[in-house]
Amino acid sequence: MEEILKYIGIYSGITVAITGLVGYIAKRIIEQVLNKDLEKFKTKLESQNQIAKLKFDKEMETYKADLNLISTRQNLLHSNRSQIILELYQKLVELHNSMLDMTARMRLVTGKDQETIETEELERINKTGELGNNFFKFYQFNKIYFTSNICELIQEIQDGLKESHSEYSFRHLWGLPPSEMTYEMAKKANDKVKDEIPKLMEKLEYEFRKSIGVIEENGK
Repeated sequence: MEEILKYIGIYSGITVAITGLVGYIAKRIIEQVLNKDLEKFKTKLESQNQIAKLKFDKEMETYKADLNLISTRQNLLHSNRSQIILELYQKLVELHNSMLDMTARMRLVTGKDQETIETEELERINKTGELGNNFFKFYQFNKIYFTSNICELIQEIQDGLKESHSEYSFRHLWGLPPSEMTYEMAKKANDKVKDEIPKLMEKLEYEFRKSIGVIEENGK
């Protein structure tokens, strides 16, 4: 009986040892498999991250390039618009000054005969007409750069100046003698050029300043 128990004990010990060894080996195998899978996963993840980073960097470069292109175009547009506004405003001021001179109520004519007076009058009328055509043509060619509000103001100024020019030059272009009607027409032209047009020009100047950034949209 003791021999049997001894063998059973030995067998049990061997079984436990074998079981432990198998468990240890299995554990090691599992660890190696897990480590290998983990390394593969890490390698795959790093590769995916690298690909994603390259894609992101490429998209960022494209985005930056697009932003630079937009910025360049906006700067060019702003530069062109500023130059056009400057030229248009100069033409308008020159035209308005010529209109003021043409429609002036008082003029020194001492020592001049009637023919000379009429000749000079026609010269002023023709000069102002040429300046008006130059201003209107330049505006038509470049009106795409202006807001609708600016276009409305310029159109109103243009109509007022054209009307004033027609009213004042009517008698001289048709060779009519002075009359109460032509006097009132000339007076009306002068009043409009001297009083109404400057108010419109002041509004236009304000809009021009906003367009080129001299003042902000809130008026500061």
